[in-house]
Amino acid sequence: MQPILSVPHQTLRQKSTSIEKLTPDIQAKILDLIDTMQNAHNPEGVGLSFPQIGYTIRGFVTYLDKRMKVYLNPMILDQSEEKTLGGTPERPTLEGCLSIPWLYGPVWRPKKIKIQAMDEHGVEFVKTLSSFPARLAMHEYDHLEGVLFTDYTIKENLPLYLLNQEQDKFVQIEDPATVIKW
Repeated sequence: MQPILSVPHQTLRQKSTSIEKLTPDIQAKILDLIDTMQNAHNPEGVGLSFPQIGYTIRGFVTYLDKRMKVYLNPMILDQSEEKTLGGTPERPTLEGCLSIPWLYGPVWRPKKIKIQAMDEHGVEFVKTLSSFPARLAMHEYDHLEGVLFTDYTIKENLPLYLLNQEQDKFVQIEDPATVIKW
């Protein structure tokens, strides 16, 4: 298990490099990523990328429906032109990030993507993902490019919320630029 880096750590802004070969060192890093994801609490997450644990290599894991999925050297082969904030227009999906704890916001994402990657055994696969799984994969893919969800908040003038843990409710931040300085 590794500590999860948080902003403004510079590793989160670096573009990751491809994994050339599944060496014992890379296998150990994959296990680190899975173990860190499984032990992430307060807040819990559904995805984690290598840069978030200090490794600038291309890969991430997702944890949906109690199943861990490893994506190494992922490539987005196709994506729908239709973008969505997820959820409903009145209640969009709020993205969060283990590297930016307690901040959440909507992000325009493709409704559907086609992704190619390699699993932890070196087997290549292609998956078509839609709705939340597509959103999750794109969020994690962005980490490999040094992009954070809050970049979209600023660029697209989207709202940002802080989760008030005591009241378990979201409080909108008046001016996200005062909080986002990385």
